[in-house]
Amino acid sequence: MRTTRVAKYEIIDEIGHGGMATVYRARDTRLDRFVALKVMHPHLQGAKEARQRFAREALTIARLKHPNILEIYDYSGEDSEVSYIATELLTGPTLKQLVDQHPDMPAEVAGCLAILVARALGAAHAEGVIHRDVKPENVMMHENREVKLTDFGIAQLVDVQGMTTTGQVLGSPAHMAPEQIEGRECDARSDIFSLGTVLYLLATGELPFQGKNPHQVLKQIVEGQFVDPIQVKPQIGGRLRTVLMRCLLVDPTQRYPNARALEDDLMAFVAAAGIDDPGLFIAQYLKGTRAFSLAFRARIIAAETTLGEQAMKQGDVPRAMDAFNRVLSIDEQNERVLAAVRNLGRRSQLRRAGAWLAVAVSAAVLLGYGASVWNARQVRMRSEAAQKAHSSATGALATPQLPEKAERVATSNWQTVPPARPPSTAVAAKGRPERRPTARAGDKADSVTPTPEGDGPRRIVLRPEPANVSISVDGALPRDFGPSFHELELAPGAHVFKFIGALECCVDEQVKIDVPPGPGTTVVAHKLRFRPAGLYVVSNTPANVVVDDGSARGRTRSVIQVPQPDDMFGTHVVRISADGHQEVVREVRLRAGQLETIEVTLEKAAETAPPG
Repeated sequence: MRTTRVAKYEIIDEIGHGGMATVYRARDTRLDRFVALKVMHPHLQGAKEARQRFAREALTIARLKHPNILEIYDYSGEDSEVSYIATELLTGPTLKQLVDQHPDMPAEVAGCLAILVARALGAAHAEGVIHRDVKPENVMMHENREVKLTDFGIAQLVDVQGMTTTGQVLGSPAHMAPEQIEGRECDARSDIFSLGTVLYLLATGELPFQGKNPHQVLKQIVEGQFVDPIQVKPQIGGRLRTVLMRCLLVDPTQRYPNARALEDDLMAFVAAAGIDDPGLFIAQYLKGTRAFSLAFRARIIAAETTLGEQAMKQGDVPRAMDAFNRVLSIDEQNERVLAAVRNLGRRSQLRRAGAWLAVAVSAAVLLGYGASVWNARQVRMRSEAAQKAHSSATGALATPQLPEKAERVATSNWQTVPPARPPSTAVAAKGRPERRPTARAGDKADSVTPTPEGDGPRRIVLRPEPANVSISVDGALPRDFGPSFHELELAPGAHVFKFIGALECCVDEQVKIDVPPGPGTTVVAHKLRFRPAGLYVVSNTPANVVVDDGSARGRTRSVIQVPQPDDMFGTHVVRISADGHQEVVREVRLRAGQLETIEVTLEKAAETAPPG
């Protein structure tokens, strides 16, 4: 730019350059303040479409008043000889530069930054403005304490086809939502997807979608192909992983419905570490003191340890393993957590025999082997009595089936893509299955009142899979499925069945089933989803762990979650490798919902002498 002045603004120096405009640091000579002056390139001044886009950006920003959105001061007007927009001058850096400066950013810092951007998006969406270009370069820091969403250049500009008149897709390839790439209509959930890619970068240091060229990147986005963030950086923990996975779902209807819902989940995540003001916390973090970083690291370890121990007391093994796994990914020698993990492993081993006996008893009932049932029941009763005596001597090793647990509809955060839940069925005497709706999490059992129809109660035969479950009917206390409880009578109408997997093998579920009127027997068959198994590998040197053909990955001295999609028990091939050491291959049998510990010794690889 040859001139040193544009209207009332004195140009000082250039601070940014894009395809449409150049941004200068300038001084408003009338108000004597510094501004960021965005001036359209001279060769675009005569292009009507470019001038309209520039005007649209100015008018869009002007209607948005929020502390996390860049403030506009002035606009030249569409008929001006030189098109410009004057805004507040931000000190930087951008979030992209911040990631480069802080490659080991704690997950809570990433969460707080995303919360502030989500608040900005929420304000824009409330005004009917969809940003459509949320990326790290368009989010800037100001004075090391404020986060500002910038560059609304393509907001509200994309038409229903998602293309410009030249046929070029608008947006940044690595951060575009699938529907934006495919030319479908964009809405608030499109910005949620883009913010998810930014959060992924902040949390892991890597972009979720990468390729040698934009075409490869766009293909990955449309197909939903990206590396599980917890494999990229285990320190982020399972709770933040769950948030990321929901943001990056291909189907917009499955993502967070709005920015506020995303903000709420992120606030719950950071609140566990004692953070209630994300803006203040970011300001403290960016001061860059080593003492603050060390103190916060200790705070995360303490918070996650407490969460894990509380989950253990409640019998929630997956949640306990998730918390302990995060601690060990940060501090793999943490003795307090290692002791808790070993205790979980001992519980798994002590309970396994009893679980097998329960399965055998239930299977025998369904097959009608009366004598075998009676004998197995006696064996199980003696086994339970022995376990009870052992528990009295060594402490509570088994999780009691409390009513509070029965009311809970458990979920698992371990699986990247949860297996499809088979529909619950009510099978009449003639064998014709009829699909019934599944109750939503949080439904109250006592809110469903049976509505009697027909002449009398119906005989109900229970057929759960797996068989070692407890079942509650219409809010009653759960009973163990087995010889004394495998059928009952119920009046025709709607009833709520709650299935609780024994020893945390499965995801607890509740279903509503209509018992039809008339004579005959109704079979209630329901299959629970198996939880992943836990694998904890101890080695003499830090090493990588790969299960089967990559169905699960991790590091030694961290809890690795291994999917068990089809069966309660599964045999897996585990490969442990480290640079300069010979690979160790082990075969291990894992049980859904339980933790197995193995120890290996890696031998150093023989050095190969150079040729000649």
